[in-house]
Amino acid sequence: MDLEKLRSQGRERSELLRGKAKKINYQDKEIVADIHTFKKKIYPILQENCLDCHGPKKSKGRFRVDTLDADLLKGKDINDWLEVFDVLTNQEMPPEDEPDYHLEGEDRSLVINWLGEEMNKAKQVKREDNPQSSFRRMTKIEYNYALQDLLGVDFSFADDLAPETVSEDGFSNSSEHLKMTAMQFQTYHELGLKALKKVTIKGPQPKPMTYRISPQDLMELSQKNLSGRLKSQLKKKADKLKKAGKNQEAEEVLKQDIIGIDLKNNKSDDTRGVHILDLETGRGWAYRYGYSRARWAIKPDQEKPEASSSSVRAVIPWAYDLKLDLGNFLPNQGNMRVKVRAGRDQIKDNEYSSIELLFGGQTSNNANFITRATEENLLVKGTKEKPQTVQFEIALSEMQRNPFLRTGVLGETPTPSEVLTIKHHSNGQSQLLIDSIEISAPIYEQWPPQSHQDIFIASKDKSNEEQYAQEVIQNFAEKAWCRKLNQDELRPLINLYKGFRPRFKDFDDAVLEVLATILASPEFLYIAQGESMVAENQKSNDLGLAHRLSHFLWKSRPDKHLIDLARAGKLSDKAVLNHQIERMLTDPKADRFVKNFVEEWLGVEALENVIFDKKVFTSYRAELKEDMKKEIVFYFAEVLKNNGSIIDFLHSDYLVINERLAKHYGIENIYGEEFRRVKLNNNYQRGGLLTSSGLLAMNSNGKESNPLKRGIWMLENVLHDPPPPAPPNVPEVDLTDPKILQMTLKERMEDHRNHDACRSCHAKIDPWGIAFENYDALGQFRDKQKGKPIDASATLFNKHQLDGIKGLKAYLLSDRQDQFTEAMIYKMTAYALGRSLSFNDKSELEEMGRQLRQSGDGLKDMISIIITSQLFLNN
Repeated sequence: MDLEKLRSQGRERSELLRGKAKKINYQDKEIVADIHTFKKKIYPILQENCLDCHGPKKSKGRFRVDTLDADLLKGKDINDWLEVFDVLTNQEMPPEDEPDYHLEGEDRSLVINWLGEEMNKAKQVKREDNPQSSFRRMTKIEYNYALQDLLGVDFSFADDLAPETVSEDGFSNSSEHLKMTAMQFQTYHELGLKALKKVTIKGPQPKPMTYRISPQDLMELSQKNLSGRLKSQLKKKADKLKKAGKNQEAEEVLKQDIIGIDLKNNKSDDTRGVHILDLETGRGWAYRYGYSRARWAIKPDQEKPEASSSSVRAVIPWAYDLKLDLGNFLPNQGNMRVKVRAGRDQIKDNEYSSIELLFGGQTSNNANFITRATEENLLVKGTKEKPQTVQFEIALSEMQRNPFLRTGVLGETPTPSEVLTIKHHSNGQSQLLIDSIEISAPIYEQWPPQSHQDIFIASKDKSNEEQYAQEVIQNFAEKAWCRKLNQDELRPLINLYKGFRPRFKDFDDAVLEVLATILASPEFLYIAQGESMVAENQKSNDLGLAHRLSHFLWKSRPDKHLIDLARAGKLSDKAVLNHQIERMLTDPKADRFVKNFVEEWLGVEALENVIFDKKVFTSYRAELKEDMKKEIVFYFAEVLKNNGSIIDFLHSDYLVINERLAKHYGIENIYGEEFRRVKLNNNYQRGGLLTSSGLLAMNSNGKESNPLKRGIWMLENVLHDPPPPAPPNVPEVDLTDPKILQMTLKERMEDHRNHDACRSCHAKIDPWGIAFENYDALGQFRDKQKGKPIDASATLFNKHQLDGIKGLKAYLLSDRQDQFTEAMIYKMTAYALGRSLSFNDKSELEEMGRQLRQSGDGLKDMISIIITSQLFLNN
């Protein structure tokens, strides 16, 4: 079974590839339902092949064909007819195990063509009567990115907003859930004001404080905190010897040096964890941070010179971390610059060491907080003899701060201390040898910061408050609203400033109140669609297109270049539009689209809720889960970058992984934390997205695989063929029954399916999930479960046999490429438009599917096809 050959064969079978769209113009004639053809040709076919199971005597799945209204234009059964259309198109009906009801190709085509024609008519009528709208406010994610782009800093501005309700398609940007209330406008005013204050400053530039921490300092700190315990241990040992009459031996014990580590005298137990060591003498101390009484707190010292070279090093073995208690001295805002001068004790081929910084603290025994302070780990390339400096920049305003920072007292509980953690990551056994640490805050590259200068712009009129306020307000409003303001629009904002000014001592505060009002206006919060949101003299259609385009690909407001093209009426030109699509997709801001779309399309958020059983998966570490999420996003990004085929998502001969995932998958000779494309050789177990460990793991309970969840996910997210809702009063699996407990998951599902109430739903769901049974809850491939060989074979609803994951991939590649293509088109179009799709949109979606297949299935091509479609252009 060669999957690549099946992929080629599946493409050759494509109906979309061969088909041509029927362009029917109903504008010059009356649109009427073709009831005559239904009665004469269609109903007899349905009567002969469908009514015995879906008629008056029996109605499997509670579905009857004989009662459906054949008038799709005025009747209420359009959704049921859509279901008939789908099962006939996918050849799921009539079932293959019902030989008496075999539907010939000619009859099947006749029904499908009639339904397609009637749905086109119905779409035309419904669209004229009830046009679709995507008019909506920005989502939480879009609002955050819009503020980042407007204010010029990558801060988190939307943490206080609640997440949106997702649509049936799984997306948070659906217009049906994104309306506004008066109370919400007030919330956005407060958020806007908070954001503005975050990026502006008052007063003179603060002088940075500096911690210069040498290993000798840490040695003295360890000695101070640990020597008492060691003295007590020696005294107890001496007292015991004295009681035994061994006074001379007791005296010798009391004369021993108080030292934690002494390698020359084989005293090395404390070197297993973080420790401070003099490399020349072999003497040192363990470093065992504790939060209480501020015993490990370090104070900044502005006058302390840079540490001179010495033989003392802070040693961090791989997978350990060094905690630095910085007390309660750090400022609230500005960057914290951390310089770590370090080297590795051994350099070996294909081994690496990197540093991750975390920030947090512990206020009492049961209260602690810690967050990742750096987006990426930095490699340590220095050696023991030649250490090198790695430098980090951390925005203190973005860190979770100690709530008692300014009110608590060092040494008391709750402690106000904040702790910087230096964590050593490595794929070998090397130790990190730290030569010096320097921490400074607040650091500003310029004063005032650029974000402040972008708001309070340079002007010759600064001495004239009212004139300067008008300049600042106009400049900000035009950037926020992406258009020019006339005097009639500017006047109310200036009047607002005049009303605020007497209430504030400071000029800046009064202006910021007006700017916050601009940010809380519908014109900023809502995605502009056209004339209603722009001035009359502007090209409204192109401006609406610019906003839709930027919110689709950048999750934010359009930039100046896009707005300029729209104002000139050039953006809707196909060549110009395609050039802008290419420009936007190569911009780093397109990473926002990739991450957001992929995570919502595939439901990756579910992985956050899975807690893996460490008794079952003893080697599991939290970093693996993070890499699982990244793999899914980076794989999509790789396909997009190369305009790769969307069929690669079903199966491909490559992965995008790092060393940790390569080990998880049993792939050798991949080293390092960075993700890269890795070629596979005839490996059906991996390749594509379906068998990525993150998607497999998120559809488990953290201990066992879950075929039901995996089956539902396949149908809903991948094939866009959601199963019917479960009927009421479905019996649950009795996990107290000893016979049930002895069964494999597949056997339990088969037993559950024996119930009449469960059979119809599970016959459609279970096979898709059972095919994944060779993967455990962590997404690892396995051959046995509970000592029994795994049987991942299953029979689909249409009686097609699947032999595990290879059979599943083979079937998808050979028989379901069109369905997956249409599902991808549907999902991304719904996401791009920001609304749910209906049968009104079906013909355009089919045309997009045909264009995509005929252009070679490229992911970048698909995005372009969606954007240049009439659905998107006229949304």
